[in-house]
Amino acid sequence: MMQLNADPEVIRYTGDPAFASEDEARAVVARLAHQFEAFRMGRFIALSRETGEKLGWCGLRWHEDLGLADLGYRFFREHWGKGYATEAGAACIRYAFEDLGLPRLVAHAMLENAASVRVLEKLGFRRTGPTVFKGLEAEEFVLPRPA
Repeated sequence: MMQLNADPEVIRYTGDPAFASEDEARAVVARLAHQFEAFRMGRFIALSRETGEKLGWCGLRWHEDLGLADLGYRFFREHWGKGYATEAGAACIRYAFEDLGLPRLVAHAMLENAASVRVLEKLGFRRTGPTVFKGLEAEEFVLPRPA
């Protein structure tokens, strides 16, 4: 995770700063582990089926204060444009609806991040309007569970 967040282009549209230290990265991983223990949601490492190489991560995060889960993903730059975010996102959506029984998912993307917007639209998310996410102007997307 530390290497992923060290690339300014990877975190450009996320609202997240680069980790200041390995300890800070470990603290984030610990919070994510708690999310999985408490809510069966988290950020999961995406690996290449062929080589086992780390491609990035994708997953769900529960927002207790809002009572909803969001889909997020982040991939190393050399793996952009290869369909990995769409493939991993689809797996997370199946998990959210089939295993967790969630009624809907949300996601956020800066409109300047056209690639991420395309991924969300391919996954079936629909724009619901502008919002502020992590202090940045963004677009909110919603995906209701299929009937």
